[in-house]
Amino acid sequence: AFVKAILSEIPIHQLLALAPPKKTIKALEKIQRGFLWAGRAEANGGHCHVNWQRVARPLSLGGLGVRDLARTSLALRTRWLWFSRTDNTRAWAGLDLQFTAEECAFFFASTTLQIGNGMEALFWEDRWIDGRSVGEIAPLLYACIP
Repeated sequence: AFVKAILSEIPIHQLLALAPPKKTIKALEKIQRGFLWAGRAEANGGHCHVNWQRVARPLSLGGLGVRDLARTSLALRTRWLWFSRTDNTRAWAGLDLQFTAEECAFFFASTTLQIGNGMEALFWEDRWIDGRSVGEIAPLLYACIP
């Protein structure tokens, strides 16, 4: 319960706005494993009773429900992309957050857009043509756009 309640929640605030390197996520997971299996900062060899990917599964899938920090980071950062598109009245509207190509690809693969009045859609990049973007449908044409 300690690992789920405390050690999984502490990094969440950082993961909301920052995309930490994989090395940092691995270090955080190492600390989580240590506390779960050995009650200290590190657990080696025989202390680890179950594969960490299994531990990080939801309870309904046979895991312990400990958050997978890499996936949680991707989900939280994608959430910022969603908020930037859907709610420009909030405090985060003016933030200039940088997103990786992986985060943008995940976001665009997970969402579709209806044009509406055309004021909020990005003609070339948003997925407004049956769930696909102009760049996906006509990549050579897209490549010609500065």
